[in-house]
Amino acid sequence: MSVTSLYQISAHAKLNLFLKVLGKRPDGYHDILTLFQKISLADQLTIELTHHTGTKSNGIQISAEGWPVPQNETNLAYKAAAAFLQYTGIPCSVAIHLHKNIPSGAGMGGGSSDAAAVLLALNSLTDDLLPSVELMKIGASIGADVPFFISRQTSAIGSGTGTELKPINIERFWFVVVWPGFCISTKWVYDHFVLTNSGIHTNLLGADGLTAFLWQNDLEQAVMPSYPLLNDLKTRLISCGALHAMMTGSGSAVFGVFKTEEEANKTADALSIQLKDEKTYKPAEDNPVAWLVAPVTTL
Repeated sequence: MSVTSLYQISAHAKLNLFLKVLGKRPDGYHDILTLFQKISLADQLTIELTHHTGTKSNGIQISAEGWPVPQNETNLAYKAAAAFLQYTGIPCSVAIHLHKNIPSGAGMGGGSSDAAAVLLALNSLTDDLLPSVELMKIGASIGADVPFFISRQTSAIGSGTGTELKPINIERFWFVVVWPGFCISTKWVYDHFVLTNSGIHTNLLGADGLTAFLWQNDLEQAVMPSYPLLNDLKTRLISCGALHAMMTGSGSAVFGVFKTEEEANKTADALSIQLKDEKTYKPAEDNPVAWLVAPVTTL
């Protein structure tokens, strides 16, 4: 006998409003200090869980539409389902359908957010079988950004490899995110990154906020020489009135910071028109190259 349950969930993207690389760890990863911010751009997932009575069946299927992603065991959403079933040992099968709105390899955490969404959905479908701390543990084994997406926090300081989280309140900005039409490998970026002793210049204003003018991303030093188009995008955003512009995560997306929705909306519209006329920035299918996104303040 089998019983099937369905769950629909949004998987929000994130921006790194600053990212400081503090040092390389013995395990080969890097210690960082970063500010995560969830934004309104999101993938949509439908998770179907089938409970089996009497037999153990841990089959997983994944399908996707929108931006192209692997539809096999290399997808982080698939890995999350496999990890959950292995950890809990429950006799279930999982079918995942993913509507991909967040480009892969853009530094916006789309894959990690999808993985977190699958873990949250499966936990809900199994009557909250696992406490948050155990979900976080499973998530961290899949990717360093996954615990942030599992958390209820919409803005958080991440330390260690990014898995140690501290909630923080920041001023409400609007963001215009631009994807240049190509992906950048996180491994490639860290392989080309040269650690400096420049110190932490980001100005933390107590526990209540940050100043956008001093946000920085250390990984730009590894990326910009090989991908000058990203510098071009930053320059365009500033010329359109952004308070500040920078790369998110290990790239390739960059974003501009705006005080008002009206200013950000004008810039998103203008850039979408400009960039679609240039071969380099042609988007896949009918997806935009620039998004106006709001910070997610409640989930």
